[in-house]
Amino acid sequence: MIFELSNKGNPYFSNIHPMLAGLLQAIAMDPWERYPEGSARLLPPPGVDEELLLDWQDLVQPELRHHFDLERSLVVEDLAEMHEMKRGKGKVEAWSLEIPMDHADAWLTTLNALRLTLVEEHGFKEEDLSRNGAPDFSSERGLALMQVNFYAFVQECLLQTMESAEGGGEGA
Repeated sequence: MIFELSNKGNPYFSNIHPMLAGLLQAIAMDPWERYPEGSARLLPPPGVDEELLLDWQDLVQPELRHHFDLERSLVVEDLAEMHEMKRGKGKVEAWSLEIPMDHADAWLTTLNALRLTLVEEHGFKEEDLSRNGAPDFSSERGLALMQVNFYAFVQECLLQTMESAEGGGEGA
């Protein structure tokens, strides 16, 4: 997968392997539905006071959830524009994706939420997340860790692009 800026100055990923394209498509899923236990980390209660908890559940949680859903809807729109890169006999060998710069914050929010739910769902600890060894693709947990790391990579690319745009357009 190659990351660069498009002619429009937007983050652009090309030569995306079909497996990684599938991981990108998975970003569109609602983490509350896909990872119900892990998603509890997204909107943790503010304490134990019963009145505060009721206000949180009635007033704050729904608005935060609505905001997240709006952000995720922008990501879904962008994913719908992901293009196949066909080679040879018309076989899809790679994909490309351009992310409008004004959607970068929505991507960061959505990627971060999904990463948090995966970390919580699979019980990853700091040592799991910072391990530099070969990934273990033989288990669901190993695949989820690879997914978390891949989403972190995409976030890093987006952050570099945003910082570059704010800092006067130096290289990403």
